[in-house]
Amino acid sequence: MSTTSLAAGLPVPDRSARLRDALIAADFTADGLLELLGAPAYSALARSETVPALRATRGDSPLEALVRLFLLQRPVAAGRAREALPLDVALADGWVAEFSDGVRATVDVRPYGGPEGQDWYIVSDLGCAVGGAGGASGRAEGVVLGVGGASTTLAGITVRDPVASALDLGTGSGIQALHATRHATRVTATDLNPRALVFTRLTLALSGAPEADLREGSLYAPVGPDTYDLIVSNPPFVISPGARLTYRDGGMGGDDLCRSLVQQAGERLNEGGSRTSSRTGSTWRGRTGRSGCAPGCRAAATPGSFSARSRT
Repeated sequence: MSTTSLAAGLPVPDRSARLRDALIAADFTADGLLELLGAPAYSALARSETVPALRATRGDSPLEALVRLFLLQRPVAAGRAREALPLDVALADGWVAEFSDGVRATVDVRPYGGPEGQDWYIVSDLGCAVGGAGGASGRAEGVVLGVGGASTTLAGITVRDPVASALDLGTGSGIQALHATRHATRVTATDLNPRALVFTRLTLALSGAPEADLREGSLYAPVGPDTYDLIVSNPPFVISPGARLTYRDGGMGGDDLCRSLVQQAGERLNEGGSRTSSRTGSTWRGRTGRSGCAPGCRAAATPGSFSARSRT
C-alpha cells in the first residue's frame, strides 16, 4: 500500500485555528468535559465506556453536541453541529462529513490538558483514543492511536529543561512532540507510518502549538547525522513475531526495535542531552548490554521507561 493512499482522506489543518476557537468557545476542553460529565462518566470514557457520557449529553448545548460528535462518534443534526462549530469549514477541511443520519466526525478529537493549563487536543483515528486500543481491531496497518497510559507516563517523566532541539521517535498522534514544543526551540518528529505524521500535524495545529519538522522513516534514519538535546520515544510495545499493526509491532522482529533505538541514542545526543522512552516488558535490557546505551552516555531503567544522558 502506498504512503499516499495510507494518508488519504484525513483532514487538512489549514484553517484549524477557526475550529480551535469554536471548540474553546463551547468549553470543549478537559476542564469543560469534567464539569459537564462529572467524574464517573469522565473516567468511564478512558475505559471506552460510553453509556454514562451519552446520558450526560442529552441536552442541546454546543458542548454536548461536540462530545457526541467527536468523543462518542454519534451523528449530530446539521443544525446543532452548525451551532457548535464552523460547519462549512469543518466539512470542507475534512474534520466532519455529512451522512443521511446527520453530521459525523471523521477523526477523534480529544481535549487534553497541558501541564500549565493549556487547552490542547489530540487527534487520532476514530475509536482509537484514550482507552480505545480495542477499536483498532480489524483495521489496516496504518491505524493511529490516541493517548494511553504509556504516553502520559512518558510525558510526565521527561526532563523539561529548555533545549534548542528535541526529537520524537515514533510520534504517533503527536503527544510527545506537542509537549516538546513548550521548551524546545526546534522539534523534529519521525514515524514509519505516514498517517501518524498527518495526525501529528493536526494535533499540533488544533492545539495552537508551533509546527514541527515531520519526517517519514524508521527510527533515526530520517534525521541523518543530526543530533539533539532531547530524544523521546514511546516505541511499539508488543514483542512478537508478527508485524500486522505499525503502532504496535514496528516492523522489526522481537525486541530488535527497542534494542536499536537504545543502542544508537548516545551518538545522536548533543553533550549534556537526555533520552527518555517508554517500554513494555523487561527482557530486552539484557540483550542491549549492561546499560543498553552506547558509550558516552549513562543510563537508568525503570519498569516503564529507559533514560539516557550524555556524559558531561
